[in-house]
Amino acid sequence: MPKVKITESEDGPLLIDGQIKLIDAGRNELPTRGKARLCRCGFSNAKPFCDNSHQPSDFGAESGSSEEEFLSPKPKSRRREYTGRGITVSFDASLCIHVAECLNRLPEVFDVRARPWINLENADADQVAETVLRCPSGALRYERANGETSDSEEAVEIPTIRAWRNGPLRIAGDVEIVNRDGKTVLEGNRAALCRCGASRNKPFCDNSHQMINFDASN
Repeated sequence: MPKVKITESEDGPLLIDGQIKLIDAGRNELPTRGKARLCRCGFSNAKPFCDNSHQPSDFGAESGSSEEEFLSPKPKSRRREYTGRGITVSFDASLCIHVAECLNRLPEVFDVRARPWINLENADADQVAETVLRCPSGALRYERANGETSDSEEAVEIPTIRAWRNGPLRIAGDVEIVNRDGKTVLEGNRAALCRCGASRNKPFCDNSHQMINFDASN
């Protein structure tokens, strides 16, 4: 099955090309028929679909929701690696949405109070790999000594895009994400994409929905 492509439009919605399973915040599956336009400005009255509410608004694909956010530097995408027994874990802070899956599942390895905050000597490779696979944004990835990676996990037949309640679009499944300049910014099986309009790391979520108290109920 061809890889699903998700493309940023110019100051507009996310364009979905390919068969997906789209789930709204109420856990209802919505029909897409291989194409969809998903809201990312936060104003649509037909969420998660776009209804062109971005057109009369001042939504900009590069800005946040305030002058301070617009002037603040965009987070840099940079992966740092941590090596353990038979496994290497990498972390990209610019993709993390801070839902604490890793901290809750394996606190002896992932501890933000420690330095370094990832200590792979405190658990075996299987435990670490299982925890990394629960990272919803793909901020955490792994590569094992046998060549297995977090991207080589068994792929779902149809990628799922789920609108998280008052939060991002969470993706599970093999996708290609392309920015508005036509550059591929991610090929993988997990991501969290902004739909509140305020992220400084578009198309990815940076947790700005919490700061602006994003309400996706309308």
